[in-house]
Amino acid sequence: MEPTEIYFELGIGTRIRRLYETLSADTDRLYSEQNLNFKVSYFYVMYALSKNDSLPISAISTLAGFSHSAVSQTVKKLVTLGYVQFDGAKDGRQKLVKLTPVGVSMLQSLSPLWKAFETAMKQILAESPNNFMTALTDVEAALEHKSFYDRAKTQMADLHNRRTIPDVDIVAYDRQYQKAFYDLNISWLEKYFTVEPIDELVLSNPEGHILGKGGEIFFALQGTKVLGVVAMKLNGNNVFELTKLAVDSEVRRGGVGKALCMKVIERFNARGGKLLYLETNTRLENAIRLYKKIGFKELPNPMDSPYERSNFYMEWQG
Repeated sequence: MEPTEIYFELGIGTRIRRLYETLSADTDRLYSEQNLNFKVSYFYVMYALSKNDSLPISAISTLAGFSHSAVSQTVKKLVTLGYVQFDGAKDGRQKLVKLTPVGVSMLQSLSPLWKAFETAMKQILAESPNNFMTALTDVEAALEHKSFYDRAKTQMADLHNRRTIPDVDIVAYDRQYQKAFYDLNISWLEKYFTVEPIDELVLSNPEGHILGKGGEIFFALQGTKVLGVVAMKLNGNNVFELTKLAVDSEVRRGGVGKALCMKVIERFNARGGKLLYLETNTRLENAIRLYKKIGFKELPNPMDSPYERSNFYMEWQG
């Protein structure tokens, strides 16, 4: 019975190590059969020196993509074997690694084997319908752009945020929640700013000023309790505004606000929206961080705001 693969992308490091150990075992066996005192782990240093008269350890480290410490250990082993030696640089600031006569002789013995190894590997790669070398280069480029560490940290933070989100349902407007829409927004405004006439007008009649003009309103519910509200207001020509976001103070920073914003983005995309924007205030640092995280970007406000408190404009760019 053939073994079943269980690691896939999660265990790609395990799979790469498995591949490396399989190839290393066969390669070291071939070196041994040729009576060569050589190991796979020496390859990258010796090969780099076969292409250059001499190199500092830092240059070998860069070429191989290994740490300076790891390269130093390998070079020390090769010095012990008599294959390489250190030469002082002309400026005296760093030592250069170069082949000894014994190392040059070893390279001459290795050269035909390496040609055979290269041909064998090309045969293996040719048996795959995928271009492994291109894929490998692409993966390395992706890691250069953003490290696995940084990507994983982001995902871990997202997982933490999702774990802290209460068990909520995001539902569309229902008249029974109209009072909650008003109360949550008024409470938020009174805490941070003042209630402006336009706020009172819209919040008192969301059906007329938002829903009746092509907009949408959503509520985050935990059972029958409303934890948060948000509106997507249509301002003509497929331009939408994310507005009236308010979350119960008892659950703020628990992910409810993000869930409501993502619902607006989902509906904006579903309706083929051309522009989604929002207006806020620089005092609301946590809210601005959330908006940036989900794809909003700060831009100059292209219009006169109806809100006195508005001094920060953002557009969603995905």
